[in-house]
Amino acid sequence: MRRFEIKDQFSYLNLHVLKYPAPKSLNYLWTFGSLLIVCFGIQVISGLFLGIFYKPNMNDAFLSVEQLMRQLDYGWFLRFMHANGASWFFFISYLHIAKGLYYHGFLNKKLWFSGLLIYILLMAEAFTGYVLPWGQMSYWAATVITNFFSIIPLIGKQVTEFIWGGFSVGETTLKRFFIFHYFLGLALSAVIIAHLLFLHDKGSSSSKSDNINYKTNFIPLFSDESIFTALILGLFFSLTVFFIPMEGMHPDNFIPADPLNTPAHIVPEWYFLPFYTILRVTPGKVSGILLMGASLIVLFFLPFYKRSSFKKNTTWRIFFVFLF
Repeated sequence: MRRFEIKDQFSYLNLHVLKYPAPKSLNYLWTFGSLLIVCFGIQVISGLFLGIFYKPNMNDAFLSVEQLMRQLDYGWFLRFMHANGASWFFFISYLHIAKGLYYHGFLNKKLWFSGLLIYILLMAEAFTGYVLPWGQMSYWAATVITNFFSIIPLIGKQVTEFIWGGFSVGETTLKRFFIFHYFLGLALSAVIIAHLLFLHDKGSSSSKSDNINYKTNFIPLFSDESIFTALILGLFFSLTVFFIPMEGMHPDNFIPADPLNTPAHIVPEWYFLPFYTILRVTPGKVSGILLMGASLIVLFFLPFYKRSSFKKNTTWRIFFVFLF
């Protein structure tokens, strides 16, 4: 009797995990999810090795990163792989979300909500990681972003000082961000697993039809496309790491953090520029932060719109993609 139960369990695994239903109309746009898993793996592996040599204190954080790059064999490769991997992670994430917007993938509520949660955790992960090198831009970015919590009524100041661990960004802040960076990585792993389970439960969205009669097994019919695009990603990722590794890094972040010297322009990484633009064009700190938060919250309401209005009106679908 137990033998048949084990057999049934393996049959369920084979059907729902390895051979989940996928529309026959899938194309290379549906490989972005697989590429994101590759990017996440790169970040985890490189991050674990970087964490071994990193020293989370004000006096040694910047020097430990410099020593890693200059004295450790292939340390420069680890740092550039991790830094550029974040950019590729966000770039493919934006393509993945844009695809979901255009092909109304948000109509699968659980899948959409878990995907947005991944994106929010990814932003928090990128921010805490950006602070760790403890350069000029890292320090002042931490100062600006953590000050967002000061707009909370009544307890804003207390919350901000709690995050700092004092009256300003300092060593306690750096240590807490180092811990948060690893904790957020674990949380991100859990949500990614949930996201995949939701995907395998109902299958991928389709560019033509969602009828189950037009669906087939994802593996092995579409897995070859994912492998091919992963190889293409590896090619461009290697070109970035070996030939233009510092193209996306701000020069001020190669200067040790100095609380007494504010940079002329505090500019975030390119993947945070849309939110930075909202803050700059909004006359007022509170209104800017609220609009920035609203730009994320509005995405959670998309699944509650009528399905027919998106499937029949291509203009609206394109509008939401460019609005995002």
